[in-house]
Amino acid sequence: MPPDTEPIRDEETAFREILSGVQKPTRYIGGERNEIVKDHRSVDLTFALAFPDVYEIGMSHLGFRILYPLLNAREDVAAERVFCPWPDMADALRRHHRPLATLETSTPLATMDVVGFSLQYEMTFTNVLEMLDLAGIPLRASQRGDGDPLVVAGGPVVFNCEPIADFLDFVFVGDAEELLPEFLDKLKDLKRARAPRANRLCELAQIPGIYAPSLYQLEDDGGIVIPVGDGRAPYPVKRRIVYDIDRFPFPDRIVVPHGEIVHDRVSIELMRGCPVGCRFCQAGYIYRPTRERDPNQVRDTVIRSVRSTGYDQFSLASLNTGEYGAVQPLLLDLMNRFEPESVSVSLSSMHASTMTEELAREVRRVRKSGFTIAPEAGTQRLRNVINKNLNEDQILNACRLAFEAGWDLIKLYFMIGLPTETDADVDGLVDLAHEIHALGRRTAKGRRPEVTLSASSFVPKAVTPFQWVGQDRLDNLYRKQGRISARVRRGVRFKHHECDTTFLEGVFSRGDRRLSAVIERAFRLGARFDGWAEHFNRDLWQRAFREEGIDPDRYAYGDWATDRRLPWDVLDSLVNKKWLALELKRALVEGTLSICGPTDCHGCAPFAKECVKGVVKETTGRPLDSGLTILATPAAPGPGLPARAADAPRALTAEEGASLKASLGELPRYRYRVRFEKTGRLQFLGHLDLTRAMLRAFRRARIALVYSQGFNPKPRVQFGPALAVGIESRGEYLDLWSFTRLDEPAVVDAINEALPRGLSVSALREIGSDTPGLSESVRAARYLARLPQGVSTSAALATFSARAAHAVSRQKNGKSTTFALPDWLLDVAEVDASSFRMTLGVGGEGASVRPDEVLSLMFGDVSKHIRLVREDLALLHGDQLVNPMLADVALVPVAERAAG
Repeated sequence: MPPDTEPIRDEETAFREILSGVQKPTRYIGGERNEIVKDHRSVDLTFALAFPDVYEIGMSHLGFRILYPLLNAREDVAAERVFCPWPDMADALRRHHRPLATLETSTPLATMDVVGFSLQYEMTFTNVLEMLDLAGIPLRASQRGDGDPLVVAGGPVVFNCEPIADFLDFVFVGDAEELLPEFLDKLKDLKRARAPRANRLCELAQIPGIYAPSLYQLEDDGGIVIPVGDGRAPYPVKRRIVYDIDRFPFPDRIVVPHGEIVHDRVSIELMRGCPVGCRFCQAGYIYRPTRERDPNQVRDTVIRSVRSTGYDQFSLASLNTGEYGAVQPLLLDLMNRFEPESVSVSLSSMHASTMTEELAREVRRVRKSGFTIAPEAGTQRLRNVINKNLNEDQILNACRLAFEAGWDLIKLYFMIGLPTETDADVDGLVDLAHEIHALGRRTAKGRRPEVTLSASSFVPKAVTPFQWVGQDRLDNLYRKQGRISARVRRGVRFKHHECDTTFLEGVFSRGDRRLSAVIERAFRLGARFDGWAEHFNRDLWQRAFREEGIDPDRYAYGDWATDRRLPWDVLDSLVNKKWLALELKRALVEGTLSICGPTDCHGCAPFAKECVKGVVKETTGRPLDSGLTILATPAAPGPGLPARAADAPRALTAEEGASLKASLGELPRYRYRVRFEKTGRLQFLGHLDLTRAMLRAFRRARIALVYSQGFNPKPRVQFGPALAVGIESRGEYLDLWSFTRLDEPAVVDAINEALPRGLSVSALREIGSDTPGLSESVRAARYLARLPQGVSTSAALATFSARAAHAVSRQKNGKSTTFALPDWLLDVAEVDASSFRMTLGVGGEGASVRPDEVLSLMFGDVSKHIRLVREDLALLHGDQLVNPMLADVALVPVAERAAG
């Protein structure tokens, strides 16, 4: 049976109809480049990596990128991904009685062995319940039986997981690279032994770093519920630390999303932890000690990852990238390699004190985005309170370097509501923003500098010196936001978040087990995506607290004594609690600590010996050897999957790179027209997502694309008319410009090998530089329409015969547009009793009629169930509409169109 007449399974048809009615269907289709799919019959365990937020956020998370290949590197485990569906998709799943399933194999979550949640933000708690409910998994751990999966969680939020503990079987505390394999080994043995659920809980809880909330007694301590050990499981549960993270090379074949995600680039972990010691920052404490990756390994991983993904941007990521010992030589080496290919870099979380002229110059060599600095506080007094290790001169110097390097937009991140904050501190952050804007006007002559001032509200977090300090009151936070708004002048833009969500985050961050009932109540009332302003419902949460008889203020407000027991004391972060209390005392008198390191240890934890003379010291500040050959495989055993081929053995020097880039302007340029298909679930790719997918495939195939010039270079590629989301196509076209001649059969094979399933190139042909572009020459599109059972083609044929009497009307933004059918419906021809072809006019001045509008005119509501395939496009050649590959194949004579 030819591919264009092959029927689709009823199950898949139903799912595609669901996708056609939701926002961003690419979130749910799977099949991305570098996706790993295994036959579940060949593995012992299945593991769902669950992220309780939308796809775009989850796919950007570094931890998710680490765990996916870590688990799938095991032959006995199949790890698959699942994300929280947006409300429109969740509602559709419920209407159609479809359970939430994984992306890779559409396996329902309820049939997996383990469902593991990554908890990054307290405001995703109701999304955890949403995903469990959609999967048909009992919400509470106590309600699950032997046939239900184990529900586990990890991530920074678990350092106080008590508000959500009743819904979790296990909590993973600390680094997962060693902990997770131990858990899986033991679970596999228990599964083979058919151990009942209760036995599995007790056995797995004995693994160091695993917390099983149901195995601990609860005690009331002054109105706060405290978990305590009773001998069934270790108490406290100690955090697991991987001191030598080089043993687990960062993955270089990350999954490449179809659609744009939040951090849509290659992101490589430079180091874990941060040595600065900001007292509000939970990550700075729970990821101690700071551990650097080998710069040679990082360089190899970046190169292989850019090759295997096709991204034209990479990020060197950490909590404080500027503190990485070899950041400058590493960045110079990578940019010397990648600048001629128009591959750019971004550096995450740069401490202003680490910004240098050299770093600014390297980052802007290809393209620039906004430049971000986080002073956090507006006065030196308050920066000392939070131990920011940053003064105003350093802040202004970093901004000056940015302006001189060509940046026009500076983004500033502050907090309001910090402990001891006064109105003078609030005024200080506005004054600092104005001073930076004035600096920009003096420095960036001839340009218009802009400053964005973002102010979030302080939330006390577990395992920080401020864990005992209450939040600022809501009315005071809103007053401070109003004070900032009133003082901001032209050139500075103020952005802020709603304080109500911050209040709830603070309740959870210092909450106890009693809050599980509130979270479940709020979920039953309709709460989900509480971190999104358009979905957060303050009244709903107030009702949930009221109905459960719990006062949220007792958790968010008020200072606690440093010697009292805390709900999260059941977990030992390995950062000494007494030392944290000493840090709070030091903060309240505006005392500071220097940046910690192997030669300046502050003795915060028992692992300090590793920092001053162990693995941490030995792996800190290692040099980069630019002469080393790029490895085609990771340097040590681990989850990293290498790219197909190695890169050049050495980087170009800066002079060689500049010379090569300059010479590109003198090279000849060759123009090619490409015909390709978009089928299967990739019919739900929007035009911009399709563009990104094709460009990445070209880069993976190592085509030397021509780029535009300027601050934000783009590949010279032109696509034909955009295809509506939800329509397959056998005949899409694009033009590309290359610096080299392309050998057609070999290049087509290389591109197809680099494309995700559902996209394929069928032809490539060199065309003249003066050939009219697709957007200006395509004038018709031919579609094949397959009708549902019981619907005949007679309505289509009748509409074409009487097309002079019909018109399509469109309402948009209060304006009405009418399309006379004779001008647009060029041809209708029956294929068989249940399908027909139609040719529609495309292009010209103004809008064109859409195929769904014509089908709706022909068939009414039934048109929603018609499967449409775009078979080909046609461009105007003399008095004929011909194939865009410039073959002499007429589709419909122009004379017929005029006669119609």
